[in-house]
Formats: sequence, structure tokens, C-alpha cells
Amino acid sequence: MQRRRFLQTLGAAPPVALATQATLAEATPTDGTGKGPDEPKVMFYDDGRHAAPVYQYAGPLKPEDFLVTVDQLVGSGFDSLVYFAGLEGGIALYDSKVAQSWGDNVEKWKHPVWYRGARHLQALIAAGQDPLRLICDRCHEKGLWCIAANYIGLQGNDRETGGSFGRQSDFVYDHPQFRVGKDSDPRAGSLDPKRFSFLHAGLREERLRVFNELFSRYETDGVEVNLVEFVPFCKFHQVGQLAPVLTEWFRELRALATRAEQVQGRRKRIYVRIPEHPSAWKLLGYEVPVWVEEQLVDGLVCLPGLMESPMEQDVDLEAAVDLTRGTTCRVIGGMSQIVGRQFHYNASQEMIWAAAANAYRGGADGFAVVTYCWFPNGWPWTAQEYETTRRLAHPELLAHVDKHYHARSQPRQGGPGHDWLPGMGKSLPRGLQEGEPVSVEFSIADELVAADAEGKIDAVHLRIRLTNVEPALNEIRMELNGKRLPEESLRLHDCIYRQHESGTINPYGYIYDFRLAAVDFPVPGRNRVTVTLLRQDPLVDWEITLYDVDCIVKYRIHRDFDLEITRM
Repeated sequence: MQRRRFLQTLGAAPPVALATQATLAEATPTDGTGKGPDEPKVMFYDDGRHAAPVYQYAGPLKPEDFLVTVDQLVGSGFDSLVYFAGLEGGIALYDSKVAQSWGDNVEKWKHPVWYRGARHLQALIAAGQDPLRLICDRCHEKGLWCIAANYIGLQGNDRETGGSFGRQSDFVYDHPQFRVGKDSDPRAGSLDPKRFSFLHAGLREERLRVFNELFSRYETDGVEVNLVEFVPFCKFHQVGQLAPVLTEWFRELRALATRAEQVQGRRKRIYVRIPEHPSAWKLLGYEVPVWVEEQLVDGLVCLPGLMESPMEQDVDLEAAVDLTRGTTCRVIGGMSQIVGRQFHYNASQEMIWAAAANAYRGGADGFAVVTYCWFPNGWPWTAQEYETTRRLAHPELLAHVDKHYHARSQPRQGGPGHDWLPGMGKSLPRGLQEGEPVSVEFSIADELVAADAEGKIDAVHLRIRLTNVEPALNEIRMELNGKRLPEESLRLHDCIYRQHESGTINPYGYIYDFRLAAVDFPVPGRNRVTVTLLRQDPLVDWEITLYDVDCIVKYRIHRDFDLEITRM
């Protein structure tokens, strides 16, 4: 395959008639809050590869096959597709004129799945079908917003190592001087030193060309800038330099969006994916208050951590909501789907409902499932996925549905955590030392006492999982919000050793399952579970760990009627 020559200029916008003032007014929010109801609210992130025909279908791929990525959202409750338009190494997943498309710079492949994906995209392009244009047109045909997502912090690599995988562009290979390099800051120990630094003007200009293309050559409804991967975009001690540089780049991006709006007559939004906590903004060099004040961004997609972080339902939106109050900037609560447990690798229906309810309770304007793909029951989606998602735009429909609240916990085989990021706190598992209390917090959205008074609560369970423990041989105290959990409400589940259809249940230990009375219910908002190992079995030499904390809320369809009675 021949390498493409990059265009070095932004290029002219497509020849579309200038929009009238009336057309632009129709694309502008008009409700009294300034945020408007006719804006993206429930956003679905998809890289168009993993849960899509690009990887899973044998060739040749027809355009209608490719559109399954959009079609699965129709009638789902999601109103917006955030489509990954590029790979982490600067490669485009469409017929770009300013960057290389996947496969353009590969002579021989070493990965069969990526080879298939690139062949599919190259074949579509060769047939005159631009994948991104197909996505945009189908979204609008079906009444969905189409937001093109891309990176500004690229992952560096060298041609010898990455050249057979196609994920890095020649631009990345040819500019090793743009890498952040080794950083003596202790927080940088788990970070990739080959990631690119945004302090280099050449990188900023190249990324601006790519984002301008997403605005001007395609009828997207805007872009999403990924600010949660390959961060920080410089060495830690350089973030003071980065902050004004990044803000100025967003000013240039806004100018390009405005120009594309005027040409296309279509509103061009700028969303940014960021950590939730303002201290994290400062640490990474993100002048979010300036971006909001100057109307450089239209939406903040707030995550509890970074992209690789495990599922966290307790996104703290207070700072973002306060910052955007009275502005047109929207706040979207984002959730990763990865739980990484033996029986919950992906977030369950009840976990997603719990996360969405928490986001709305925290003041969010919308909710997003922020992962590369989502297929909790395999792909394509089952009826359960549609039942899950149809409620996500409606806080009132989430109020009295079953929920599973789960304290943040690292996946069993996950990589290094991001506890260094401000606002993250320490995740589970946590080791227990004799006489030293260990606490973990989780939030719930439900008004459980009020619902119980109306006869709507079937059961509320608090489940605390400990590893390497025999309850009869150890003395342990468990508390919720400072109150000891009553023994009479406890049921023990023995997981020391059990054979299961999915293999041996692990980790070894016990689940302490408290069925709570109304006087012991968790409160709306933040709750604290405290576990204290009062006395450990003196004959063992291992650590007992607090592994999982779950709060399960089960509702009745109506008072005095339990659906289970029909199944007996």
C-alpha cells in the first residue's frame, strides 16, 4: 500500500451554501436554562470496531453492513453516537485527506483482527464509500446526534515495533522528539513515556487539521476531545506551561467550529471527556473554568477517573454543575462498564441504572456509557440491552427500578490503578489489619425510607465480601454509617471453595449478606461501610481483604404483590 502524503494546510471547507441566521437559530438551545432540551442527553460511545462488523464480519463488507453500528441504537434510548474517528496513534478510521487511514502505511501485518479491520475500511474507501460519511448520514436519517471523537494526546511508537499493526501514523513514527519521555515524578511510574507531549507546536497543528476535517468535511454534530487517555500531555512539572497552551488550542478549535457552522448551517458542538474532580483538572493542566466562561466547550463528559479506570457509579459532579450553572455548557455523567469480577465482568442492568440515577441526582444534564464498546450479553445486543437503555434519559423511570450499587474496585486482572489522580480515593480490594478499621464509601440515589413507606421496597441487601476468612474463627465488626450491622439480619455465603459452571468460585472467602430493615437503610447520597478485624485466627499466616461492597435494592411492582409468587 502506498503511503499518503499529508496535507499541510487546513484546506477549504466543502462548497455548501452559507447558513441563514434562521437556520443557525434553529440549532441553538432556546429553553430558559440556556441548556435546551434538544441537545445530546444519553450518549453511547463506540469505536466502530469491537462490537461491530469491522471486526466480526467476514469480507467483503457492504456499506449496509457497516451501518449496524448506528442501527443498533435506533429505539434504544440513546440519542447520540460518539463515534471514535481515529486510533490512538493518529490513524483515521475514515477517508481522511489530512491523516493516514488504517492500513495506509503497513507492508505486512502481524495481527489478524486488525488486518481484517483495516481491509474492511480500505475496501469501503476504494469503493467510494467514506465510512465516517456513512455513519453521519445514517445517524441523521435515524434521528441521532453524531459526535466524532478523537485523541489529542497520541501514543508514540517506532516503526520497527508498531509498523505491522497499523495503529500509528507516519507522523508519529517520524516525530520521536514529540514524546514526553522519562519523568522522574513518582506518579509517572505506570505511564507510557512514549506518549506525545502537547507542548510541541507540530502536534497541536496536526491535531487541529484533523479536528477541522471532522467539522468541515463531514456533517457531524460536533466533536469530542479525549482528555482522559495518555495523560498528562507533558511531564508532571510542565503542566503549568501546558495549561495556557491547551486553552489557546481550544480557542482555535472553537474558531474552526464556528466557521464550519456558518458554512454547513449545522451546529458544531465541542465536548470534552475529563476527570470529575477540579483538583484533577489542575493537576493535568485543564483550565476548565476558562473553557466554560469563554464558551470554548459545549459539554463536559465527567468520569470518576481516567479511561482505563474500572466501573464507578459515584461520579461527583458538584464542581462541574456549579461551574456550568447559568451557562449553555452541559454536564454529562460518564460510566465505564468494566467491573472485572467473576460473575460481573461487565456492568449489569441494575448497575447501569444505579449509575444513571446517581448522575441525575448529582445534577447531570445527561448520561453516557463511556467505553470502547458495550455488549454485556455478547454481540449483537439482546432484548435486555434495550430494556436497560430505554430508561436512561428519564430519571423518573429510574426512581423505582432494581439497582445494584457497587463500590469502586480494581478488576481482578486489571492494570495499575489511578489512585494518584485527585478525587479518586483508594479502591478495593483493601487489606485488613487487626484492630484497624477500613472504610469504603458508595452513593445511592434512592429515597428508600419513603419508598418503603409506600410498600414499594421488596428488599435491600448490603453484601460485604471478604477473602481468606472463616467467620467462626475470626471476630469482625461491620458498620454502615457508624452503626453496627445487626447479626440477626446476616446470612453467610460460603465461598471458601465451590465448584461452579464457570469454574471455581474465587476469590476464596465469605460473603456477609445483610438484609436490612428500614431503620438500617442506606441514606440518599454518600454512605460509609466500615469493617474492622477485631481478632484474627492465630493459626493462619495470610491477609484477609475487603474485596467487594455491594448494595442491592429490589422493588415490587406494587405494594402487596411480589412477582416471584407467580414463579413458585
